[in-house]
Amino acid sequence: MATHGEGGFSVFVGLRGSSQELGLEATNYYIYADDNLDQIMRRYYNSSRDEAAANIPLLFVTSPSAKDPTWDTRYPGKSTLSIITMAKYEWFEEWKDKPVHKRGDAYEDVKKTFVDAIMQTIFKLYPHIEDKVEYVSGGTPLTNQHYIASPRGEFYGMDHDMARTQIEAIATARPQTAVPNLYLTGQDVAVCGFAGALQGAFLCTSAILKRNIYLDAMQLRKRVQGSNGKKKN
Repeated sequence: MATHGEGGFSVFVGLRGSSQELGLEATNYYIYADDNLDQIMRRYYNSSRDEAAANIPLLFVTSPSAKDPTWDTRYPGKSTLSIITMAKYEWFEEWKDKPVHKRGDAYEDVKKTFVDAIMQTIFKLYPHIEDKVEYVSGGTPLTNQHYIASPRGEFYGMDHDMARTQIEAIATARPQTAVPNLYLTGQDVAVCGFAGALQGAFLCTSAILKRNIYLDAMQLRKRVQGSNGKKKN
């Protein structure tokens, strides 16, 4: 029923110049290599490690600094980009037992191949930043495994495939576990993404407190709306 989700690859970019100077917006970009997503995903995951970087199917691109209203005060003249895509754990698995920062030149070369391919797409989106790059760092599924303890470098926990959304699977996934006082929360209890993780948190809190937090939230909303109505009157 439950299987590992796909691994993720990240790129973090430091830039010289403010968001205004570089034209960075407080928004998210989803970049697809083609409009046939199923086809490009299959081609990517069927690629060998050496071929994969040339077949990256999609990128999520955002500027954390542009979204932070306090950034320019704290870090004037600097900006950042964060980029993520998917990557098979198997492409990097041979280095899984090597210590972080000491995985060797071959690992760094493979990582750089992905970073370079991703940055070429970024320069098409933001052609004017190419000579403003001061820092670039890439993270593989092994990076995720080390820093966030995802077993196979997953961004989104369990694989949210068709099997995961069947009635039996949904009914089985609960915050309670066989270990006393150990509860599951977040997206693995519900579905992936921000909204899914929030629902998982509601379910987990309800299980711990033994009360329906959804009803509490609805009642709080009514009280707030009632209070606002009285203020207007």
